Amino acid sequence: MNKYYLHLVYWTTVFSMVLLSFGRPKVLGSENSFLQGFVNHEFLSFMGVIVTITLATATNTHIELRKKEATAGEEFLRGTRAAVKKSAYSLIWLLVVAVAIVVTKPIMATSEVTVSLFNSAAVATVLWGAFVIYDLAKLAFKL
Repeated sequence: MNKYYLHLVYWTTVFSMVLLSFGRPKVLGSENSFLQGFVNHEFLSFMGVIVTITLATATNTHIELRKKEATAGEEFLRGTRAAVKKSAYSLIWLLVVAVAIVVTKPIMATSEVTVSLFNSAAVATVLWGAFVIYDLAKLAFKL
């Protein structure tokens, strides 16, 4: 899959969830029993596990790329290594975003629309993480 296609899917989904949050907030709001039970400490635990496992994969992939370069005697995978680093750092930021969502939702989500927006942000965070996992898995299978 093309990275531009993934970006299009992601931003279309985010835009749709924002529109849904304002137009029909109950769909993603507190009446959605799954999201009500998930966007709390469960979401944080889920993201912690996903980030930890995927970060280990990114690290191993980076090490393998360095080994290939060492074998060849030149740094010909510089761009690929930079992409792996970018993915690893985005995973860390996803965990920071997850913490921010879980900590601020109880304080700031005072209406159905804001609850829906926080839940949408959590779904968008999981989706972004899934795309990072997909990207790293695709690279790992090429090695």
